[in-house]
Amino acid sequence: MINKKNRIMLQSADKLAKEVNALAIISFVPKQPNLKLETPAIHVCDIQPEILRDESMISLVDYCSNQVMDAVLQYRILTKTDSGNVVAVFPNALLIYDIENTDTEFSAKDFADIADPDATHAILSIALEVAHDGREGRAVGTAFIIGDIDELKRWSHQGVINPYEGHPESVRDIKMKENWESVKEFAQLDGVFIIDKNGIIGASGRYLDADGRDVCLQSGLGGRHLATAAITKVTPSIGIVVSESGGVIRVFVSGKVVAQIRTDLRLSM
Repeated sequence: MINKKNRIMLQSADKLAKEVNALAIISFVPKQPNLKLETPAIHVCDIQPEILRDESMISLVDYCSNQVMDAVLQYRILTKTDSGNVVAVFPNALLIYDIENTDTEFSAKDFADIADPDATHAILSIALEVAHDGREGRAVGTAFIIGDIDELKRWSHQGVINPYEGHPESVRDIKMKENWESVKEFAQLDGVFIIDKNGIIGASGRYLDADGRDVCLQSGLGGRHLATAAITKVTPSIGIVVSESGGVIRVFVSGKVVAQIRTDLRLSM
């Protein structure tokens, strides 16, 4: 539906993006028919709360900043981009945002000694799809642990028959997008995926045995989060958990949450 104000805001964002050499526009306004932008535009699909017109400019900027930080986290995952500017466009505001200033300590490249960054990015992308879409119309929670496969096996045991047992690496490589559908299917199993540092899936339906008694997590997180935090504390590994309730993705390293990704925002790339 054509909206004159939204078209003007998008055109202004495009002009600003060219001036600051931005990588992309992240738009929180609806797509406008037949509007051509020179800068790649990523639209947030899910409807966001209306920005109150009576709020102060400080409140407006705070609101927009919080929204764009969550969107930029997903943008970083989906594009493997760790630096540069984006322009965020809202119904009443334009913001320039430096990707490096995202409020998270996590970058896959920072943990390249634990896991191949491409494999970590692939797992995060799958986690976003699981959180957004679930499986067969229902929400799905699961976890992926990537690191030293021998150590991961030592601190876990098989809860169900391992569907990856005996299969060639080519169908177990999580970096290959053609393998993602089977990963999302097996995400419905109890237990977690364990994956070697190069992204080769060792097993799904795995139960973790690390002791979580000395792990400190925020209240309300369940056993999957606790077990994931515990195994990342005793092994060199990265844990990525998709919460079944709420769809939040949390990334664990050394027993701590290093990133938290809201998935009620969804980007249209």
